[in-house]
Amino acid sequence: MMNSYSLPGIKFIGFVGAENLQREMMFKHLAGIPVGVFTDITPIAFCGVPTCEAVSTYNKNGRIEQTTLRFRTLDVLPTSRHVAFVVTDCNNQSYIIGQHEKPRPIVKVTRDTGTPNGDPAVATVEITLYAQKSLIPCAIT
Repeated sequence: MMNSYSLPGIKFIGFVGAENLQREMMFKHLAGIPVGVFTDITPIAFCGVPTCEAVSTYNKNGRIEQTTLRFRTLDVLPTSRHVAFVVTDCNNQSYIIGQHEKPRPIVKVTRDTGTPNGDPAVATVEITLYAQKSLIPCAIT
């Protein structure tokens, strides 16, 4: 059995250094403890319509959730350090993808030169995280 859901529309994407996050955020959320982001969030300017989808599947005596965030941007993302991504949907609910500890999000950046007829030269970013709970609702302060 597979559960899948997608955010209704994304109005904000940003990143934070994973070292600045609370420890054990995933387990706190699973235990019903509210999770918050208490550090500065670096906004990412995106173009087009970003998507974020979480799919939960049964895997080897337990459930695993795969979250995939896709967007296009001109910003340069830090790929040499561990970061987590904060997403806010049109209902003002924020989520975090990543945490202080492993597992870490996989960041794939594809650069495109665009075309002479006007297609933009942007980077397509795909962030994927596999965890027991990978799209964690959070409060932003």
